[in-house]
Amino acid sequence: MTEIEALVKRVQTLERQNRRVKLAALGIALGVMIVVFSGAGKATRTIEAQKIVLLDSHGHAKLTIGTPALTGATVGVNPDDAVIWLTDDKGTDRAMLTPDGLFFANHDARPTISISSDPKTSELKLYGIDGKVLWSAP
Repeated sequence: MTEIEALVKRVQTLERQNRRVKLAALGIALGVMIVVFSGAGKATRTIEAQKIVLLDSHGHAKLTIGTPALTGATVGVNPDDAVIWLTDDKGTDRAMLTPDGLFFANHDARPTISISSDPKTSELKLYGIDGKVLWSAP
């Protein structure tokens, strides 16, 4: 075998090895892309937030979910308890759901009905226009 024939044979061997390396690299790249993109399409089932505010078309808060410590309102509620507020067009809190009860207010932010409970008792109160208790049970 001449020197030229030996060189041709070596070049052919190197070209075959080069093709194999390119195919292996392409396969690895495709495998990595499949792993990365297969996790990207799954929907997240958890939303974490300190406060959620739903706004109307005018940008007014209609529903607020959060803790009193983060929303700036503490109405006899533990600052770290979860609370849901419903608000009217003027920004007045009209309903509040807390771990201790459900509270409703009129357009002047005066209480109208409250249903509350603690480990020892439950209570229902109806309020007059002036915000004073008209009736309560028990």
